Parts: sequence; C-alpha cells; structure tokens
Amino acid sequence: MDQKRILIANRGEIALRVIRSAKEMGLHTIAVYSDADEDSLHVKRADESFYIGGSLPAESYRNLKTLVNAAVDTNADLVHPGYGFLAENADFAKAIEKKGIIWVGPRPETISSMGDKIESRKLVSKIGLQPVPGQLRPSRLKREAIRDAESFGYPVALKAAHGGGGKGLRIVHSEKELLENFEIVKRESEAYFGSDQIYVEKFIKPARHVETQVLADKYGNILYLGERDCSLQRRNQKLIEESPPVWLSDFGRERLKEYTLKIAETSNYVNAGTVEFLADSDENFYFLEMNTRLQVEHTVTEMRYGLDLVKEQIKIALGNSLEDYELDPRGHSIEFRINAEDPQNNFLPTPGTITEYREPTGNGVRIDGWARTGTQITHFYDNLISKLIVWGVSREEARSKGIRCLEEYIISGIPTTINVLKDVLKTREFVDGKIHVKFLEENFEIEDTEVEETISDRPSKVKISLDDTVNSSLAPQRPKKIGMDLTGNIKNPGLIFAEMQGTIMDTLTKNGKKVKKGDSLFVLQAMKMENIITSPIDGVIKQFNVEKGQAVKKGDLLAEIEARF
Repeated sequence: MDQKRILIANRGEIALRVIRSAKEMGLHTIAVYSDADEDSLHVKRADESFYIGGSLPAESYRNLKTLVNAAVDTNADLVHPGYGFLAENADFAKAIEKKGIIWVGPRPETISSMGDKIESRKLVSKIGLQPVPGQLRPSRLKREAIRDAESFGYPVALKAAHGGGGKGLRIVHSEKELLENFEIVKRESEAYFGSDQIYVEKFIKPARHVETQVLADKYGNILYLGERDCSLQRRNQKLIEESPPVWLSDFGRERLKEYTLKIAETSNYVNAGTVEFLADSDENFYFLEMNTRLQVEHTVTEMRYGLDLVKEQIKIALGNSLEDYELDPRGHSIEFRINAEDPQNNFLPTPGTITEYREPTGNGVRIDGWARTGTQITHFYDNLISKLIVWGVSREEARSKGIRCLEEYIISGIPTTINVLKDVLKTREFVDGKIHVKFLEENFEIEDTEVEETISDRPSKVKISLDDTVNSSLAPQRPKKIGMDLTGNIKNPGLIFAEMQGTIMDTLTKNGKKVKKGDSLFVLQAMKMENIITSPIDGVIKQFNVEKGQAVKKGDLLAEIEARF
C-alpha cells in the first residue's frame, strides 16, 4: 500500500505538532513555509517542504489559491489546516475536496454554518439554548453597531463573525471606544479570517470561560471529551487552560454535556470541534461559539484522556469509526501559553531573537513548541512560542508541577509570559478556583523600573496580590496600581517610542492638538494585532512623527507630548 501524504497548511507550533503525530502514523509529511519561516523547525522536521510565498499571511498562509496549488503540486492525499489562518475557511475546505484531496476537519457546510458566529447563534437559539445576547446579523456600519450596543447596554464585545481564538475581538465600554475600535476589529477580522464581517455582543462580567471538546465520525457516533476552563486571559486571549474545571458542579457538567451533544447532533458534526460558553457565578451558561477546528488548548484534554486528537482527526477523515471507543479520563491537566509578550507593557508582543532556550522536563510534563536558541520571533505572525502542559493525579499536584516547570523554563532575549504565569499559580484565587476572565486586569500590579530596564531583555516583574485583603469572590476588584500606558517612557513620559517593529494603521491626532491622559493617539499593528497607543500624560502634541501606512522599527520616536497641567 502506498504511503499517504499529508500537507500541513500552517506553521510554527501547530504545524510541528501535526507533523509529529502524522509521522507516528506512518504518513509522509509536507510542510509549507513563507520567506520568514524558511529556517523554521516545522520545515526541518517534515519529510518534504514547499515554498508558498512572502512573509505576510495574505501572501502565504492565508492565500487560499496558493495553498490549494501546493496540495496539488505535492500530490497530497490529505490536508490538515491546524488552527488560525484558513482552518475555519469553508471555501478552503471546499476547494481542497474539489481537488479530490481529503480535508482533515468538519464538512465545508458545517464550517460555514457553525464557524460563522452569527449563523451558529441562530442555530443554537432554534434548539433552545441561550447564546450571549447579541446581534443576529453583521454590523456593516458604525451607526448599526452603536444602536445595538445601546440596546444591550455597555460593555459590549465587537467580534469577528468568522473568528475565534480571541482574535478580532475588542471589549468596549462606551460609544467613544466603539467608534475607535470598529475599524480595528474589521481589519483584524480580515487579516486573520479573510472576512471583515463583525457583530456586537453583550459582554457578561464577571464570568468564567468554559469550553467542551467533541469528536464525531461520519457514522453518527459522537464522543464527549469533557470540559476545559479557559478563564485566565489577557487582551481577550487565553493564557492558562485546565481540565476539569475545579469550580464546575456535577449538575453543571451534565448540562454542558447535554448542550454540546445537542449542538453536534443538530449540525451533523464530523471530526474535532469545541463549543465555548460563558458561565456566571450561578452556573448559568451562555453559548459563545463553536470552533470548527482543533483548539490551541486541545493538549489538556489529551493529557487527561490519554489520546492524541490529531491522530483521531486523521483517522476520522480516513473513514474510521468511533463506535467502540472507550474513554477513561483521569487526573488533572493544566496548560500554560508561553508567549513573546511583555506583561509590564500591557502584554504587547515582543518580536526578537531568543538568545537562550531551555525546557523543563519530568514525569507528566509536555512541551509543544517550535522555538530553540537563535529562533527569530517575527512580527508577521502570532507570538506563541510554546505550550507547557503538566498532568497530576490531583489539581494541586498539577499546580505544584506547573510552578516547578515554569521556574525551570528559561527563555532569554525577549520578555515572555513565564513569570506572570508562575505568579498566578501562587495566588489564593487560583488555588481556590476563583479565577474569572478579568482577573489579570483587576489584580495586576507592576513594579516601577528604570528606563534602561524597559528596553532590556529582562524577565517580567509582575506582582499578583497574595494577601488576605484581596476579595477572592468573582466580583470584580479595582486594580491596585495602574502601569504606564502602552509605550510610555518612565523618566520622560511625554516621549513615545516604538516598542516593536510594526505598521501604523491609523492616526487619531495631530501636531498642536491638546490631549488628556488616556486619549488615543494612533493604532500600531504588530504580530497581526492592532494596539491603540494612548497618551500617558495631559499635554499638547509637540511632535507627531507617524502617518497611516508607515512602517516603524523598535526604538523609533513616534510622538512627543509637552506636559500641560
């Protein structure tokens, strides 16, 4: 029998993770790469590699035509999309299948109906589930979004209709913030998902974020693979995930299982999928979305259930049945996302070169990553370096193991999230299972540093309150201390330098204009994320060195504000 060939239409961590599982199944693996990824580890580990274009995602990993041609030119039998880029693009899945190639994922029509956040909300409403209050149509104009936001009441979420993974999502608290962020979300949605359709959704606060995992075959068999808590987030993206959620009651677990199976059955779901919910303190669950792909955090489910979801995806795509599958979940698993981000600077991305890289090891420890000493983290793509996953017989064992591993994990050259993750694990709130989606924002404290430190390769110095004065309930708490706004210079706060390489997407002020602390100045895009840069002081714009479309380098002086009190 000829060896089957699988093309992985992705990069970095997830590409390497799929390659490893595919090789263990005896498949011939084909990597694709852009200019920026020519020396990437996933390219070196694959049996074969194929060049797909320039560094920008639109030129390579999000270029549908190029990827379809790559699959055809390499004689691929299967295509695995990973997550992100075109993983939830129904047109891509359809184009692959039209070429007679097997798509490792849900049917194109399912991706279209469930991957579209608006359409999926309509579906779950019909079957009696309660979605988070929001629009059932895209917002094409700002005035439409304003009208709906007013009807729901602020805060609201502006969300990509075809998105997921926290991309193309902004929480806004006023009409002013909505107007500032409307075009940003549209651009992010287009950049990540190939569609600029967005909608408005009520933001529930405080809340926990819980998701459920399913596997389904072509014969109607559905496996329910438990729940994951994803409440520890920053900038609306997950940092820590664990399974099972420590706070979830047996009754709540049964309700989530019932909801999830009903959604999978109604949508005729095939392959791996994840249903996401928000939960309030009374375990009222609100449907958020269904991700018709593999999740970044699928590893915690794998560790607890002792299976390989990528292998199962491939088996299902090849026609295997789940009928006689037996599940035996045990213990507790926690995943930590190690990102190239600076917790001291609003978790802004930190592209650069890793000068030293050393991973922790030990029983029940897993690293899914793609970096090594000398790896260049570019501004073109997502800033995930690796995922650290630990397993223990109990949650406390997993937590303690996580602390030990994070202490052993060494990444030098760029700031990362390692230290803040370690600090979170030591909080009473985490120990007690009382984390909610705004926990970091509301309990974040940053040490003052000298200017020299702010531009060095320092580890992040983040303090999370541990004393008994902290309210451990789900009720939101005010921050103990506010750190500097995005790009502020501590000794000369009116000087705003670029903290990373990127592109100016929009300008919101000009020379001579009066500004107040917190006023928006311009929008900087880096690593596919857009960041509104705000004024760190009250004053007047003395020098404004940016214009729309301008490329900037780290260290460039972008604006100078003369203090006025």
